[in-house]
Amino acid sequence: MTSYYRLQSFVGIELLYKRHCIIISLMKNIGCFLLLTCFLATIPVYGSDLTLFGAAQRQGKLTVDTATSTASTLRSFDPHTFGTFGVRFGGGNVFGHEQTFAYAPNFIEANTKAVILNSDFLVQVPLPKVKPYATAGPGTIITWGTDASGSPSFAKIGTKFALNYGGGVKVLPAGPIGLRFDIRGYLIPNAKFNLLAPTPTDPLGTVQSRGQTLNMLEVGLGVVFSFAR
Repeated sequence: MTSYYRLQSFVGIELLYKRHCIIISLMKNIGCFLLLTCFLATIPVYGSDLTLFGAAQRQGKLTVDTATSTASTLRSFDPHTFGTFGVRFGGGNVFGHEQTFAYAPNFIEANTKAVILNSDFLVQVPLPKVKPYATAGPGTIITWGTDASGSPSFAKIGTKFALNYGGGVKVLPAGPIGLRFDIRGYLIPNAKFNLLAPTPTDPLGTVQSRGQTLNMLEVGLGVVFSFAR
């Protein structure tokens, strides 16, 4: 009987814990939704346009080696093109600013995810229907992920400074809604990748590669909403 009551107590505690986790998850989702709603509501006040975009990013072939002299891990990696999507909003006529919030579910390789944040200076031609522009500025790339074995993913480079630069054109043929074509490069200095370096005591061990500069190309297409008066 004592064992039975202990089992019942354990089951009850487990159910309460699961219910608690569900409530916390629900509250987080509601909080994120309200935060996004407030963010979108303020864009017409602080910015002249908003762009919802999708883009393809590409990093050239990488050759990485370990940062320690005791390990001899060397890896050549040819990344595939990966997708990114997000939102850009900004203000200004000829000279202005722009903020980017983007997410890459497969950053350089399948096991790594990334959030991309940019704050750029923008120069554009103030034509009514076609607006060519150039942009550049600093930003941050935040990466995380694990591989199938639970080790840090190859492209989990942590939180890194990133410079982006490029340009494009906004096309507004009729009314406040149009299309936007964008191409830009990203420069990420001192990126260190995670390489497998198994040992007898840690068969899933990893070491970081030597730091190197990443140069990525991004080509994007988006829908632009203009709030300019």
